[in-house]
Amino acid sequence: MLESTVTTAPTLTLRPRRPPEACELYVGRGTLSLLPRILAAGGHRRAVVITDQRIEPLYGARVTAELEAAGHDPLLLTHPCGDDAKSLASLGRLYDAALADGIERDDAVVALGGGVVGDLAGFFAATFLRGLPVVQVPTSLVAMVTASVGGKVGVNHAGVKNLIGAFHQPVAVVVDVDTLATLPPREHRSGLGELVTVGVLGAPEVFEALEAPDPPDLVPLVEAAVRCKRQLVEADPLDRLDIRAKLNLGHTFGHALESLTRYQLSHGEAVAIGLGIATRLAARLGRCDPGLPERVRRVLRRHDLPTTVEGPQPWEVLAAMRSDKKRRGGRLRWIVPEAIGRVAIVDESEVPPGLLREVLADTLGGGLP
Repeated sequence: MLESTVTTAPTLTLRPRRPPEACELYVGRGTLSLLPRILAAGGHRRAVVITDQRIEPLYGARVTAELEAAGHDPLLLTHPCGDDAKSLASLGRLYDAALADGIERDDAVVALGGGVVGDLAGFFAATFLRGLPVVQVPTSLVAMVTASVGGKVGVNHAGVKNLIGAFHQPVAVVVDVDTLATLPPREHRSGLGELVTVGVLGAPEVFEALEAPDPPDLVPLVEAAVRCKRQLVEADPLDRLDIRAKLNLGHTFGHALESLTRYQLSHGEAVAIGLGIATRLAARLGRCDPGLPERVRRVLRRHDLPTTVEGPQPWEVLAAMRSDKKRRGGRLRWIVPEAIGRVAIVDESEVPPGLLREVLADTLGGGLP
């Protein structure tokens, strides 16, 4: 009879070392013209420029012409606008086009557009040929403040936002505030919702500037917001240490509302409403000053952002949040403000179910302003 010996000790342990990931940030006016220099510094002759149908006529021809003039060979790919375009089907079309054009691993990807473009192009870069370098060039205020920095990329699936995704840090982020001149007013307001949220999260100077009666200068506010996010991302690049999780302030509620309204709410509008819910929850739990919810509401209303929404019911929001990727141990967690510039993580076990339904009911059914 043969006897077998099984050993549980590994004979070889592999510890692959990941190269350090450096991301150059360029924030200012006219920075779009730096793209050829950035690609040349990385040794990339070819670039896949991915954009959408609204941004292409505004900046697509300009970017590709400047790249060609500098000796690069860009491939411009355009997809439809809107969150519905952030899908596996859109991703497949990008793969096919890049394959047909002979894109190689030494080539780069330029994500030129708002958050949808950044997520879709970033996920394409993360997965095509097992990874191409990506330069994020956000043209919306929402993308400038949040989506372009941090390396979270992905697509929607089965009605769940960003369900399929990856971490793929950009090699550079180019924020040209001049591109906001062509941003529709509603999208501009949406970006202000994200700015307010980042201000509450960890950049009180941003929140206070948005509280002031005078129109703010966006360049220093965007710089401060990007700096705040970068610090959290650098401390927790793969979202494992409950540091980067703080960036979810307003987003768990907001993503549920986006889905339930079939994206009739823009991302920034939904996050603004989510911020209001999180602040009221914090107050009801005794985690912040009782006057903080009203202070946050006033700033949101000052910038014409919604604080209520009509249609979704509390139980529907709770059910939608159950699909959230940020659950731990099967339980939801929320980021709540303790003060302007300081937040905490609250576990579902700390929140009485009846209390959460009451807080949600305060927000739902009031209609959009």
